[in-house]
Amino acid sequence: MPGQRDRCPGVVRLHEAADGLLARVRLVGGRISADQLRAVADAADLGNGAVELTSRASLQIRGLQPGARLGELLGDVGLLPSPTHERVRNILASPVAGRHRRSLADTDQLVTELDLALCADPSLAELSGRFLFAVDDGAGLTGHAAHVTILAVGSDRFRVGTSELSRAGAVRAALDQARAYLPERLPGLGARHARPTMSLPLGALEQRDGRIALTAMPRLGRLDPTTLRGLAVVADTHRAELRVSAARTLTLVDIPPAGVASAEARLSELGLITDPTSGWFGLSACSGQNACTAASFDARAAAAARAAQRRADDQPEHWAGCRRSCGLPDGARLMGV
Repeated sequence: MPGQRDRCPGVVRLHEAADGLLARVRLVGGRISADQLRAVADAADLGNGAVELTSRASLQIRGLQPGARLGELLGDVGLLPSPTHERVRNILASPVAGRHRRSLADTDQLVTELDLALCADPSLAELSGRFLFAVDDGAGLTGHAAHVTILAVGSDRFRVGTSELSRAGAVRAALDQARAYLPERLPGLGARHARPTMSLPLGALEQRDGRIALTAMPRLGRLDPTTLRGLAVVADTHRAELRVSAARTLTLVDIPPAGVASAEARLSELGLITDPTSGWFGLSACSGQNACTAASFDARAAAAARAAQRRADDQPEHWAGCRRSCGLPDGARLMGV
């Protein structure tokens, strides 16, 4: 059966953790609308209220009970477009895709086309839930190495492997490469193809069109329903879209310059960090002892104690409660085990 070869959870198949069932919601390109934020908040109300950002720009909803109506709740807002492919819709992109001054191409539509083509191929439902695509607009801000990368080399030219292709050709080539990882063709998942990537710093960034992208982060990547609903209001107020990144940050894109001060103030009121010098930046942790039976100590408490001792430009640190090191970001120093 599709999806039975690894333990990665989704919305249809949940993971049993020490604090209840866990659902993982894939956000293609990290994108999530205001209505989708509200739906995730409603879903979190069915659990223990904890929603985590992952190192692959997805969301995890914790503490759910059997019978939680997640499929209906999230499907109504487009977060479950394909129950058969939901666990393989792992597509990373820059949180400011096509908007950075180094961007070579607008890649939002390409991400959408890749997702649609992926879900239209029944065979690709057999990919591992850990398989990762990346779409890089040329600015190098996807934040994570991937198994298959589409790299912009011009406004409408893209590289996949060694081939330079059109937009449509790049989508086809990426899926062709992904088929090589199907279980019947290749034992195991194989290594990711590392390409240097960076994370977007916290605070305001002027986009190529003069509007502003505003990046914030929750402490240790965790949100609650109140914060999610507050983010939805901010997005609606400024007609902005929210993007989740592999660095566990949140970016509101396309904010008019006149609205930046009020948006940043509201994010601070919600408890999010926008200070680019904060020691919380680059600091992450697994779910820890209270949520995972494998953890030998409270990794989140240990990580939080480090925040006051760190600078934003220190090497990223990930605190893990066991040797599995769940959630370890690329380039982070492993702490605690």
